[in-house]
Amino acid sequence: MKRILSIDGGGVRGIIPAMLLAELEAQSGKPVSELFDLVVGASTGGILALGLVAPHPHDQTKPRYTAEQFLGFYKEESHEIFDKSLFFKITRGIFTSRYQARALEKALKKYFGHTMLSEAIVDIVVPSYELQGRFTAFFKSRDIHTKKIERDVEMRDVARAASAAPTYFIPKKIKEYPGANFIDGGVFANNPAMCAYAEAKDVFPGEELLIVSLGTGNPQLTIQFEKFRTWGLLSWAKPLWYVLSDGSSDVVDYQLKFVLPDQEKSKRYYRFQIELLQPGTEKLDDGSAQNINALIKLGQELLDSRQQDIRELCKQLIK
Repeated sequence: MKRILSIDGGGVRGIIPAMLLAELEAQSGKPVSELFDLVVGASTGGILALGLVAPHPHDQTKPRYTAEQFLGFYKEESHEIFDKSLFFKITRGIFTSRYQARALEKALKKYFGHTMLSEAIVDIVVPSYELQGRFTAFFKSRDIHTKKIERDVEMRDVARAASAAPTYFIPKKIKEYPGANFIDGGVFANNPAMCAYAEAKDVFPGEELLIVSLGTGNPQLTIQFEKFRTWGLLSWAKPLWYVLSDGSSDVVDYQLKFVLPDQEKSKRYYRFQIELLQPGTEKLDDGSAQNINALIKLGQELLDSRQQDIRELCKQLIK
């Protein structure tokens, strides 16, 4: 059985799947790169996925970070990454992206250096969307190894392209793709688990699959009719992102429950998700210490409520 990991997008809420992966590593005694045969991540899930398959500089067969260590990306860098520019504060985002990309790119350089996508110690897929040609783009380490494509790219460029959420960050240009402009893959696959399933069916033909899908929290953003009935383009811009990403994520979960039904002695599909009931925790871009702590608390609640499933999953992963 081939083991597939899929991680949703969700900005700073990537803390939640990072905590669950840290728990899997702690219980199994193995890094994520040894627990899974294929890793797929969208947006912040792509950053997390890349972090866990990046090679150690002194041992290319070992991961550079544990999941616990990569939590530092969210705890230590989020405040700087999500620091609104003065121009945005003045114009309220009408004329510019919400955040400058310099802090994000600095953090990605710190964590990934010049590591290339081809160096991933486990096959990885990170979706993005290219604006110029208007097509879905999948950055795949396997395609480089099999010579399907000749262009290798730095992990930090893939992470930046995959997390360039519209209105939050400007699109990413990558020198290996002249003329291309990449944005967040979450616009079409915020929950990339079905993309992971399709990739696995192609890469591992005839193999049974175990898919582990990690959410970043399910927002409970209520929009009152009295408000949205008069909204125009500007008013819809922010909530529409939540509506589209959450809706598509739920659809993928619905589909995979039918595609991979439980077997008599084991499950073939796990989905770990938690409701975001506390106001404010649904935000993708709140890097304040207060919100970081709130998300850590939610991550712990998820671990506590799904202890039995986590134990059963660990048994399957190390079997």
